[in-house]
Amino acid sequence: MAKRTKFGRKLIASMTEMVEAFERGDLARLTVRRVDMPDDPRPYDAAAVRATRARLNVSQAVFARLVGVSTVLAQSWEQGTRKPSKLARRLLDEINENPDRWRRKLRAA
Repeated sequence: MAKRTKFGRKLIASMTEMVEAFERGDLARLTVRRVDMPDDPRPYDAAAVRATRARLNVSQAVFARLVGVSTVLAQSWEQGTRKPSKLARRLLDEINENPDRWRRKLRAA
């Protein structure tokens, strides 16, 4: 038998306790948490990406660095040859919700 770690033993004990509680119908012992997820980010076509960069009044190179991508990738978003990933669209949403905050960050850098 493989050696079990302290964490592994604790995890198995917790899961066993959960199964036993289900079998007894003792659901009050279980903690259920609900997590509200944010909406999916909005779609960004080439014009929307250009408009986002224009709100910041920065070059493509600075914009690319801000969102953590290469300048070539940012250019391809603006030309419509590639689309931003879901994670990048979340960041673009954040920038569009509060462009002044991002302008201040850029000035501080």
